[in-house]
Formats: sequence, C-alpha cells, structure tokens
Amino acid sequence: MKSMDNPAVPQSCLSSLALKVESTILKHRLLEPGQRILVAVSGGPDSVALLGVLWELRLRWAWELKVAHVHHGLRAQDAEEELAFVQSMARALGLDFLWRRAKPGSLKIRGRSLQESAREARYRFLEEMALAAQSQAIALGHQADDQAETVLAALIRGAGLRGLAAMPYRNGLLVRPLLEVGREEILGYLQERGMSFRIDPSNQDSRYLRVRIRHELLPFLRKRFNEAIRDVLCRTARLCALEDEYLGQALEPISRFLLQKEGGGICIPLKDFQELPRALRLRLLRLGYAGVKGSTRGLGLKHAEAMDDLAFQQGPERWLDLPGNIRFGVSGGRLLLLNSEKLERSPFSYRLIVPGQTRVPEAGLSISWDVLELKEGLPEKSQKEILMDMDAIQEPMVLRSPAPGDRLRPQGLGGSKKVQDLLVDAHVPRRQRWRVPILADQRGVLWVVGHRLDQRVSLGPSTRRVLRARVITET
Repeated sequence: MKSMDNPAVPQSCLSSLALKVESTILKHRLLEPGQRILVAVSGGPDSVALLGVLWELRLRWAWELKVAHVHHGLRAQDAEEELAFVQSMARALGLDFLWRRAKPGSLKIRGRSLQESAREARYRFLEEMALAAQSQAIALGHQADDQAETVLAALIRGAGLRGLAAMPYRNGLLVRPLLEVGREEILGYLQERGMSFRIDPSNQDSRYLRVRIRHELLPFLRKRFNEAIRDVLCRTARLCALEDEYLGQALEPISRFLLQKEGGGICIPLKDFQELPRALRLRLLRLGYAGVKGSTRGLGLKHAEAMDDLAFQQGPERWLDLPGNIRFGVSGGRLLLLNSEKLERSPFSYRLIVPGQTRVPEAGLSISWDVLELKEGLPEKSQKEILMDMDAIQEPMVLRSPAPGDRLRPQGLGGSKKVQDLLVDAHVPRRQRWRVPILADQRGVLWVVGHRLDQRVSLGPSTRRVLRARVITET
C-alpha cells in the first residue's frame, strides 16, 4: 500500500473517488467538519477504499480518524490475518486502532442466521468502541452494489417500503459515504493507488442468498434486462426511503396521540384506529409492537395484517400470539399489545367487582361474576360455570398469581394440599404455572381456576347466596 502521508488539500489534487464521496457527504449531510470519526475496516476492498478516501479528505474537513475492526472468530486463521492486516494499515497511517473479538459461540442466536448474528455483533461492538473513543460517527464501507443486492434480497423476501429502502445513508452514528460508488470504481481506485486488501472467502459461498444474488441474479438481470440495473435498484431504494420517511412523519403526531402506555404494554383506542387508512394502521401496529418489544425484529407483514384483520372482527374479546412472546388483543374498545416475558416476571393481582367481569391477560381469559339468591333448592350449573357459597367468603376477593405457601382443601380430598403440588399433579408445565389464576379472599385460597375449589365454598343445605363464575377463554 502506498503511503498517503501529507496529501495535498486543494480539490484539484484529490482523487475522483474522494471528490465523489465528498459530494455524497455534503448532499446527505453525513459528516461535519472537525468530527471524530471511527472508520470500520474489515480489510476487504470496500472498507480499505473508505479509509483511503477519508484519509484524503481528513485535512480539508479537520477530521480525527480512528480505525476499528471486529474479529468474529468464525474463520480462525483468516480472521487473525485480517486483524493483523488492518492493524498494520492503521499503524502505517499513524491512526489509533481499536478492535473487539466475539466470544466463541456468542453468535449462535436462536432464530437468526449466522450472518445476521455476526452483523448485529459487529454493529454492537462498533458502537461500544465509538463510545470509548468519543467518536461522533461510525463510517461503514457499504457501496452501491451492496445496496442493489439488499433491494433484491428484500424483494425476494417480500418487503414493504422500509425493506425496499434498504440501507440508509445515515442511521444514528452509522454513516455510509460509499453508497453512490460502484464496486468497479472501488477496485480501480485501489489499483491506481497501489493499495492492497483482503478477500473474504464467504463472499464466494453460494449457500448465502446475497452471494447468489451477486454472482447469479444481478449479472443475469444486467445482461438480459437492463445494463444499468444496479443504478435502477439504488434509485428505487432512494425513492422508497423518501416515501417511507414521509409516511413516518405523517404518522408521528398520530402515534403520539394513539399509542398509550399501560403497565408493561401499549393500548390503542379501537375506534380511532379503525378510522385510519390501512397503510397507516399497519405502520402504527409496527410502532406499537416496537414500543413493547424494543424492535420489530421477527414481525413480518403477515403478522401486521393479521393484527389489522383482528381489529375489525366482531366479538367482545379476541387474541393473537405474535413472535417474541408478544400478545395482541382487542378488548374493551381498545387494542392491546402485551409482553408475556415481562408479565411473567411480575405477579398479577386483580380485585373483583361483583357483579362484573375480571380480565386476566396473563392467563388469556376473563371471568364474569354474579350472585344468585336461593329461594328453593340449589341451582343447576352449566359445564363452564363454577358455583361457590357466597356467605362462606370473607371479602374483598382478588384474582391473583400463585404465591409461595398457597394451600387449599380440595373438595372430596379430606385434607389440605399445596397449590404447587396440585398443578404438578395436573401436569401443568413449570413455565405455565405462574399464569394459573388463584381466587382468594381474606382467609385464603378459594379456587384454583381451571382445577379445584376449596371445600370451604362448597354448596350445601345452608347455602343462601351463590357466587357464580363463568370462564371466558380468549382466542
């Protein structure tokens, strides 16, 4: 690699690639003069060219550059050589070098490909290094061919505007100054300046969709349909990004009004939601999901459409399980998004109002209550009803999660039993036991919902008032 020390500052002395990248930086306001910039360098041609271009521009812009590298530990010897290569490049330029190594096995995340996990780990490590270095931007080497491949991958997967917008020029600290530069331009720049680089063998592995797009689909489209297919796809991404941004801005005041935090979840007034255009409804649902889960990972268009359809179905209560342990439901004139993981960590307790109805979202059910005055004989009950002696109950009553030490005297057993043992005997899975509602009064457990009643509330000849409970399962 030729030394890039003491570059001339005048524009006429900069490479054509540096001038083009500078134009992109200005047009999209990616960087500001005097910033501290962390340059992510893998050792491949794109990131090496990025470092070279930013080095050319550094004096004009008064930038402070640092080089960052992430060692994924996936290709043993190759990865070690890449680390040494990037480190020597930073040393040759007199730049600080930061790097991180992923722990073995840390990239194996359930439900995600190895490539996805590696990419997320890379971004996480880069942000950690940027924080440590007090950098104000992280420059990435994604270029126009990468962008075109991303658009095609989104089309194949099935995506909306956000997916087709592909990679943004800027996303938080991350900036992509090479998005308007093609692979051939980059290779020409490196050759012209005598700069060496490394080749990642996985970029030739046809098991990966992106590799097949790069080496099979894009060349086919270029040859048979449009020689400028890369530029067309990049233009499509820019247009989709603009429209996606506009819709996001249009939804912003609506979401502030409609997305209401409640406990560990989000609720949306049903009537207001139904009056929105479908495009905004789907976006609002994604925002609500992200508000509960933290991101929209795992939530596809089919899930958003299923939620939207459920919002227009008839019925008092209806529920839907979503990826990431999120439950979506329609209840009481509202749409609800609840995080089952957070619910599991928080015991629940609902005070009863009789007559009335108590909803237990943790258990996916509601129970209606009313009191019958007996005039003669005991009432008949249906299969879905539970009858209890109201006069044996010491109010107030609560419907709550199981607590340590809970016991009851099941009808017909002749002794007491731990609720925990009752649920074990009933083969309720350990991870589901916390969801089983317990009806209790001031004296103790009255009813393990769905299982057994306490002997104390059994009906008998002296019963004068009956508490009737009807279980309504949410679907």
